[in-house]
Amino acid sequence: MIQENRKILLLAFLYVSLSVVSVSAQVTGLWVAQRIDERNKGKDAVQRMEMTLIDAKGRERRRSLTIIRKEFDGQDRLLLKFTYPNDIKGVSFLVWEHKGQDNERFLYLPALGRIRRIASSEKDENFAGTDFSYEDISGPKLEDYHYDLVDDAVLCNSEECYLIASFPKGTESRFSKILSWVIKDSFFVIKAEYYNKLDRLEKTFNASQISLINDIWTAMEISMENHKTRHKTISYITEINYNIGIPDDNFKKDALERP
Repeated sequence: MIQENRKILLLAFLYVSLSVVSVSAQVTGLWVAQRIDERNKGKDAVQRMEMTLIDAKGRERRRSLTIIRKEFDGQDRLLLKFTYPNDIKGVSFLVWEHKGQDNERFLYLPALGRIRRIASSEKDENFAGTDFSYEDISGPKLEDYHYDLVDDAVLCNSEECYLIASFPKGTESRFSKILSWVIKDSFFVIKAEYYNKLDRLEKTFNASQISLINDIWTAMEISMENHKTRHKTISYITEINYNIGIPDDNFKKDALERP
């Protein structure tokens, strides 16, 4: 009987070990990136945010903005509008995602009274004086990067995470790689480090106060810090609603100029 129990325990141990090996073998950097891309974000969303910009001397500037987003045939469209203060009120940014081709990005500056298309080569530039780039606002395209799995079990802010490295396929990016810490059970990116062409850390992204709202994981606070300029941008969600049925015409180009 003792001998038989030992055999059963050994078989159970081998089964569990082989299962773990099998699962680990399936986990790649690309697989994690695909899970991030497929994460539930709702059919649409509207969020109101407060933003604080902090310079190297600790001086603060505050802004208010609204972001709306909607899925169109599996591709997102996003419209961001600043509402405060007056010197930036009305500045708007529109993104149309496209599968298999470059996303389209449009910027409206009330002072100029015209809509400007943001070229793909400009996507890494800072948006409206913040530390977020145009691509940070719209989100990266999955197919624009190669991915490596750096670690399949690393702690970040007490969360068990995957650590992946993303390498731009093209030569236009000002970054050589991005390291991302991804929570295992939700595939939510809670930290990212951006390295320049000299492989020096240039920017750090952090997400915190992560809450489950309408079954959708949401970071109520995000920040981006530029280590070269010692400038930091912090954004806080004050209100967010998902799946409310935003009309399609809110994402047309002329929506940029609407009050």
